[in-house]
Amino acid sequence: MTTDPRSAGRNLSLDALRGLAALAVVLHHYGFGYEVRVGPHNAAVPLFTAGHFGVELFFILSGFVITETLQRTPTLGDFIVNRVARLYPAFLVCCGLTLAVMALGGPNPLAVAPVSALAGLTMLSPIFQLPPIDPSHWTLCFEVSFYALAGLCFRRNMELACTIWLAAAVLSSSWLQTDMVNTAVLLYLPLVDLFIIGALLSRLVAGHLGILGLATFVAALGLTAHGPFADQGGLGRIGYVCLVLAFTGAVWAAATGRLRWLGRAPLVFLGTISYPLYLLHQILGFAIIRHLEAARWPAGAAIAAALAIVVLLSTLVRATVEVPAQRAIRRAWAARSPAAAEAHPEGALSPLQASGVR
Repeated sequence: MTTDPRSAGRNLSLDALRGLAALAVVLHHYGFGYEVRVGPHNAAVPLFTAGHFGVELFFILSGFVITETLQRTPTLGDFIVNRVARLYPAFLVCCGLTLAVMALGGPNPLAVAPVSALAGLTMLSPIFQLPPIDPSHWTLCFEVSFYALAGLCFRRNMELACTIWLAAAVLSSSWLQTDMVNTAVLLYLPLVDLFIIGALLSRLVAGHLGILGLATFVAALGLTAHGPFADQGGLGRIGYVCLVLAFTGAVWAAATGRLRWLGRAPLVFLGTISYPLYLLHQILGFAIIRHLEAARWPAGAAIAAALAIVVLLSTLVRATVEVPAQRAIRRAWAARSPAAAEAHPEGALSPLQASGVR
């Protein structure tokens, strides 16, 4: 992977893409999502209805990066520990903050029952057909499930695994749209498609994609004509295909060093805090916006204040929980695993892990 030499191995353009995706999702929720879930703003604001398509970019990036991570991880045990260290400490802290906001009364329409909260702490709420703690957390069940499948299957023959996985998702798509339970999470075509596109793109960039993988990659791109899982922006199927192609091209261009100009400090910063920002922004942000608008703040100012506060909190979670916990867990694992110690000496984060990948 080509990177900016000033970034000590990190690809700042990929960080920037992640930052843009996170910002798009946040703005979508603070405009359109707020009016759907809480109530109308006290003044007209841009609703940014298409901002939820940032999730598509997240899934392509996740498939790309998890494949890169697997190539660098010596054993399945190392991969599992790295994923747990990457995901759960920040997740549990952010869930605690979100539950505290709910306990203090806001926003009431989004309160969750105790059983849902317990299920939500596993990241697997959709499997139990229960709502997550924060509505944004629904994607984590898919990510964790996809990571598990990738860890088990991609290390043997990644191209064949992707081909079988995509074929199974296509065959199951007719009934999974309304019955996403149990292993159905692994077969939900609109998101499986995106993850596979990212995974095979990683091998394409590395120059290691064979004929089978290339055919599966083209098929996955073509299957985006199946349509998005949601289309709140009214993009339509043709527009959606073009959007996914653009996202795929952007990740390819960033990974091959063609978007170095995109690696501006603000976007890179948003990329590094994208995981806690994604975890925290919705319920906390809704509560802040509702409180400020009730105090007669203009809607635009309330949204700006909510964004500033969640960015600050996300930065604190990143600095005080996410990175220290990753290092501590990996250091403890390295003490038990010689392979992990060699791959990550002294518990250090690899460039991809340090880059804030969700």
